[in-house]
Amino acid sequence: MKRLQPWTVMSVTAVLLLVLVCCSKLARAEEVGKKAVGSKEAVGSKTAVGKPNFLLFMVDDLGMGDVGCFGNTTIRTPNIDRIANNGVKLTQHLSAAAVCSPSRAAFLTGRYPVRSGTAPSGQMRVIPFLASPGGLPANETTFATVLKQAGYDTALVGKWHQGMSCTHRNDFCHHPHNHGFDYFYGMPVGNVRDCGINAGTVMKTKITDQIVSVVIAITILILSVAFLKLYGIVYYNWRGYCNIVGLWAGLILLGFIFLRTFRTLNCVLMKNKDIIEQPFVLETLTPRFTEEAITYLREKKDVPFMLYVAYSKVHTALATTERFRGKSRHGSYGDNVEEMDWSVGEVMKTLDELGLTENTFVYLSSDNGAHIEEVSLEGEVHGGWNGIYKGGKAQGGMEGGIRVPTVLQWPGKLPSGVEISEPTSQM
Repeated sequence: MKRLQPWTVMSVTAVLLLVLVCCSKLARAEEVGKKAVGSKEAVGSKTAVGKPNFLLFMVDDLGMGDVGCFGNTTIRTPNIDRIANNGVKLTQHLSAAAVCSPSRAAFLTGRYPVRSGTAPSGQMRVIPFLASPGGLPANETTFATVLKQAGYDTALVGKWHQGMSCTHRNDFCHHPHNHGFDYFYGMPVGNVRDCGINAGTVMKTKITDQIVSVVIAITILILSVAFLKLYGIVYYNWRGYCNIVGLWAGLILLGFIFLRTFRTLNCVLMKNKDIIEQPFVLETLTPRFTEEAITYLREKKDVPFMLYVAYSKVHTALATTERFRGKSRHGSYGDNVEEMDWSVGEVMKTLDELGLTENTFVYLSSDNGAHIEEVSLEGEVHGGWNGIYKGGKAQGGMEGGIRVPTVLQWPGKLPSGVEISEPTSQM
């Protein structure tokens, strides 16, 4: 692959920085055109041609070493490699965080997640539940909002993970509709182990282990008090004791029910504001996201659009359709990477068929580095590879957690087959 000359680096960087600015200028030009021509139809026909389309792919937990064009010779990613060959490969592209919720907030807004309140400290650094009241604040401006104001049709297919509601389930204060997206089809939270079948749970953490220890200790204490009563060492009313035991047993039962219903309550698929599948079938998500993206492109081919495809892959739990199961040399993880690459290829093929490739800016990246510590219940490695870089997902102080594989394509605007090694950012 050719190395990019300094002057080309400057030109490519300028293109990336000025893309959205150009859209704003086009929007203002459209308003002037309306006044001059006095006809919406005439203006629409003149401005729609000049506006570039945007197709953005965001993969979940994909490592620098998981893609062919970044050095992997055993996982097959021909479609991502083709984007790199037809455009630009960024080898020093950085996400703003090593976990998904804050890094995606930064990607959407162009601001560090700490400025929007989406980068909490402590162990829980992502939005854990559908009922969580937190999320991307309404006063944050996303690129979808900017493009919508510029006359674009905007859509999100796939993972949102920026919150859903604030005070009650139907206020949708953090919904994609409130952040510039006209259409939403996907997951409000994300895919975790609990969403799979017999794939384990993300609820087993240091905090939950501590809670279990406290529950066991209190239970032993309550039983010990009963024995002391039976042997006449302490004296109290049995009715009051039974009330305490009943209350404690009820709390334990509620905790058990919560853990058992996590998948049903949180692993849901939505279309706009309606839940269409609860819980979702993990194996079918990628084909359905692919079909939805293709349908959107066909429907919006005559208007300027921004399509954001945010895959649930290759985050655990891992699941693929029968077509890709057991086909890679890297177990279930490799199967999932290859199915994701297939989906990218299907969407890109549709772009070609519709004659939209020349006028569409394509961007593909990952929200953070690969989760190198992820292992299945059977001991199979379910995380990716970050190449030569130390660390991975959730390890933001190390390069492997924030350096992400990224490729760009825009025929006629960006050079083809080149590599940029200067630092760049998802923001």
